[in-house]
Order: sequence, then C-alpha cells, then structure tokens
Amino acid sequence: MKKVYITGTGLVSSLGNSVSEAFSALLANKSGVRRMEGWENYVGLKSWVGAPAAPFESAKIDRTARRTMSPMSEMAYLATQQALGQADFHDPSSIRSALIMGSTSGSPKSFQSFYKKYFEVGGPKGQLGTSFFKVMNHSVASNVAVAIGFKGPVLSPGSACATSTQAIALGWELLQTGLYDYIIAGGADELDVTSTAIFDIVGAASAGYNDSPEKTARPFDRDRDGLVVSEGAGVVVLETEEHMKRRGVKPLVELISGNYFCDGKHMAHPDDEAMGILMRNCLERGSVSASQIDYVNAHATATTVGDVQEMKATFEDSSAGRMWADPALEEFKAELNNALSGEVSDAFSKIHDAIGLTVEELMAIPTGEATVAVSKASNKLGLIMFLDYGSHESEVRGLLEK
Repeated sequence: MKKVYITGTGLVSSLGNSVSEAFSALLANKSGVRRMEGWENYVGLKSWVGAPAAPFESAKIDRTARRTMSPMSEMAYLATQQALGQADFHDPSSIRSALIMGSTSGSPKSFQSFYKKYFEVGGPKGQLGTSFFKVMNHSVASNVAVAIGFKGPVLSPGSACATSTQAIALGWELLQTGLYDYIIAGGADELDVTSTAIFDIVGAASAGYNDSPEKTARPFDRDRDGLVVSEGAGVVVLETEEHMKRRGVKPLVELISGNYFCDGKHMAHPDDEAMGILMRNCLERGSVSASQIDYVNAHATATTVGDVQEMKATFEDSSAGRMWADPALEEFKAELNNALSGEVSDAFSKIHDAIGLTVEELMAIPTGEATVAVSKASNKLGLIMFLDYGSHESEVRGLLEK
C-alpha cells in the first residue's frame, strides 16, 4: 500500500474561516447556531435555527470566475486556496492529479431565485445566462477548477452528509493506483430554508430550541431533538509519500485508510450492522486493529434513532466481538452542526468520555456533563477514526495517524 499524507487544509465554517479560527472557537466552547431571521414566517416550518458561515470575502475572487459561482462555490474556492497555500502548491495542475469535490445538490438559493422569477414571469424570460452553472450537480467542483486554473480530472461525488468523506476516501483509493501523485478533495454546501425544511418534514430537524439556539444540536444527549443545518466548505490536499518528499514539504497527518459502503436496506434509516461492517472494512484496509484506535469522531446527527444506531455499531458487542477497546468518542455537531455535504470542518473540540458506559447510560447523560477538553487529551491520541453517514450510503472517512 502507498502511504498517503494530508499536506494542506482549508476551511470556511460557522465557527471561523480557517482551521485555526475554528479550533480556537471550539476550545472556547462557542456555538455556530443562530435563530434564522424570518424563518418563523414559513408556513409549517417548525425548525428556525441554522448555523451560517462566518462572513467571508467573496470579493477576493476574480470577478469573471465569481459570475458563475453561488455562495457554496465561493466558500469552496476560498477553502481550496487555503489548502493549496498550506501545502505550498503554486500551480496545482498536473495530468497526475485530480480534483474531487462535491455538494448535496446545486445551489438551493439559485434554484429558488430561478423558479421564483420563472413563475412570476410565466417562463424563462429575463433569466441570467449564468444560472445553470450555479445549479448543476457538479457546480462546486467545476467552479473551483476553473477559478484555480486546474487542468486535470474533475470528479463530483454526491452522497448528502457523506459527500466530502467520499471525496477523501476516493482520493485515497486513486492515489493507491499509482496513476496520481496528489488529490484536491473536499466539498461545500450553503444554508437555505429549503434544506432545513427537508429534515423538518420528516421530524429530523431540531425544533425545540428556537429561543435558545446555542443549546442545540445535542448529539448523544438525553434531550436531543434533531440536527441543525449549517453551511461551509472544507478542502484537503492528499499526496503520496514520494511526491511529498520530492517537493520537500512536511505532512500534517497520514491518511492510512478510507472506505465507503451502501447498506442496501433503506434510503434514510441508519443500520448499525452495516455501520459495523464498514468500520471493520476500513480497519482491514489500513491493517489496523480496533484496539489500536484511540479516538472515534462520530457522525452524530442528534436524531432519536440515528445516535442510538451509531452507538450500537461503535460500542456494543456483536457476533464479531467488541469493536473497540476504550477509545474517546467525540462529535462536532453541537458546535459546527450539519452541513449536508459533510464538509471537512472537523477540527477539535470536546471529547465524550464513553469508557465504561453502555449505550443507554451514555444517552441518559446531558452533553455538558460528559465532556473533557481536547487540549488535555490531544497528546495521547495516535490513531483516529472519522465517521460520516449519508442518505443511502454509510461512509467512513478513514483512519488518521498523528
């Protein structure tokens, strides 16, 4: 197996527009959730909270490139520039590279604008010629590629919350083939009332904390009532060891495995058995045993059913034996919340100390009473597993080694 390293990261999120800003906000226990102005006026909408990105400077983007961008493409471009800068890439184009970047769909804001005018006018009269480039499924990947002058293969996976996870795992796989030297991978999504409404309709969006938004979402908490939709973008640069050494740059972390999997059972209901199979496959790919994992970063939707299924898959005994020894468990939904593309906004925050607790005991504890600061444990962490689950595909980002 080829060794793969992350050499650059970029982030736009509800807690700051760089990894360092978000890290500081997480350590300060800040929340990116807000009550969204005007959402109470939408008939039938019960969830009025969201986690918008911190203000970002779209004016930094060349005007010609910006004409075809929606907010999520703008965020993806800014995150890409951060990642390339940290990785010391001045010209990222190469026939031996690929750009893999996705989103849940095209821009929901642009869709709304287009159809509002369409129905008001009675047809397409007066629509902007750039509309299509904002709503096409591969809008984020294409806009970023053009803006940075990328000349190489461009792929755009789409699997809801697991989109960026899949992009990174796919990048790891492509680098294993020997056909590529480096991959730019990630994703982006923008916050819109329609995104929240989709979850609200099926009872999966948080609706009980509209007047105290900083108290939601509450993954693995006794009083959890659903997820909060956020927005942002996250991008990483993946490189083979050989290419990284030729360039003379230092790695941030090694990505030793990646995997993705469809449970083939239901479009939305999570399945602990499938999650367990997926995690074991990821471990096998990385030639790592479960007992070596020090830290598990959970998907943690804060839904009534989802959290229980994920806990069962992660901690309960099964026919194949207990998955883990005693890793620390953490989630970021309480601070960053859920961007549908699952952008790589996974910095560090608080660790749930799940050692010695059953699933039922863990669920009965309020979030704030079962945490310790990551600053106290970060030096002890070696192997880290990140989990993300999409609509009909269960996905594991993979294993990171410090």
